Amino acid sequence: MAADAFSRQIVELVRKMPDEALLALVKNQLGSLSGIDGVFAAETGTRARLRGGSAPAAPSKKGAAQPASKRGGSSSIAAAAPKRRPGRPRKATTTSAQRQETLDKVERIVKASTGLSASEVAKQASIPQTRAAAALKELKLAKRIFQGGDRRFARYAGDAKTADSASMVARKNAAGPSRKAASKGGRKRAQGQASAQAQTPAKS
Repeated sequence: MAADAFSRQIVELVRKMPDEALLALVKNQLGSLSGIDGVFAAETGTRARLRGGSAPAAPSKKGAAQPASKRGGSSSIAAAAPKRRPGRPRKATTTSAQRQETLDKVERIVKASTGLSASEVAKQASIPQTRAAAALKELKLAKRIFQGGDRRFARYAGDAKTADSASMVARKNAAGPSRKAASKGGRKRAQGQASAQAQTPAKS
């Protein structure tokens, strides 16, 4: 019973000892400072996990440092790529608008006339004759205007009848002066021959 009472007194004494004195006593008994430090460190980690704490996470492989060449690869490519300049208005849109304006202008000129040639249309519209010819062709295919005759006698008007009449007038005007001169010369020769025959005395 004495030993038991003495043991209880030691237990009570140890329980009442401060934490620092108790820790020093245990270290002296074990005789290994490093070993006891490892035991306390393991115990501390276990308590932290039980309380909901987490040990420091190991560094992710994705966060590992990359070589300088790889880190700067994308930036160097971006720097080397030429910067795009602000877009300019497309020429196609402008050309289309100009073409439509030319078509409308040529159509108005042709429909307001009694038949015009391609050169006359170009002169009135103040555009090159090649552009006028292209506009006339497009308008004719769309049946917005009509053509009478062909080649140098081609005339354009708002309807087929007017275009044909203008082409016929152009042909007559082109052939008229030469034919009149020829007919006048023929009549003069005929009259000269008749007068010469009248003046010649008849043989008995």
